[in-house]
Amino acid sequence: MDRIGKYEDLNKKYIELESRSMGIAKEKSKRKGFEAVETELAVKKNEIKVMRIKLDKEREKMKYLDKKIAAMEKHKDQINVNNTALNRTNMLLLEKMTKTDEQTDEAAAYARIIRINAQNVGGDIIRYRRSLAETDAFLGKIENRGFAFLPLAREFVEERD
Repeated sequence: MDRIGKYEDLNKKYIELESRSMGIAKEKSKRKGFEAVETELAVKKNEIKVMRIKLDKEREKMKYLDKKIAAMEKHKDQINVNNTALNRTNMLLLEKMTKTDEQTDEAAAYARIIRINAQNVGGDIIRYRRSLAETDAFLGKIENRGFAFLPLAREFVEERD
C-alpha cells in the first residue's frame, strides 16, 4: 500500500511536472512566436526604412521635375511671346514689301515715260541737227551766190555760238 501510495504520489508529481513542462513549453512556443513576430517586425521596420528612403528620393525627383516643368513653361511662354513678335514683324515687312513693289511698279512706269520722252528728245535733237545742217547748207549756198546775204549769215552764226 505504501508503494501504491508512493506510486500515486509520484504519479501526481509526474502529472504536475508534465503540466508545468507543458506550460513552460507553451510559454517557450509563445516566446518563440513572439520572437518570430519581433524578428518579422524588425524586418518590416527595415523594409519601411528602405521604402521611406526610396520615397524621399522619389520626392526629390518630383521636386526636380516640377522645377523643370516650371522652367519649360517659362520657355514656352517666352517662345510664344517671341513668335507673336515675329508674326507682327513679318506682317510689317510684308506691308513694306508690298509698298516697295508698288513703288517699284510706279518707278518702272515713270522710267517708261522718261524713256519715251528721251526718245522724243532724241528725235528732236536729230531734227534740230538736221535743221542746223540744212541751215548750214542754205547759208553755204547763199554765201556762194552772192555777198548780199553774207553779213546777215555771219550775224546769225555769231548769235548761235
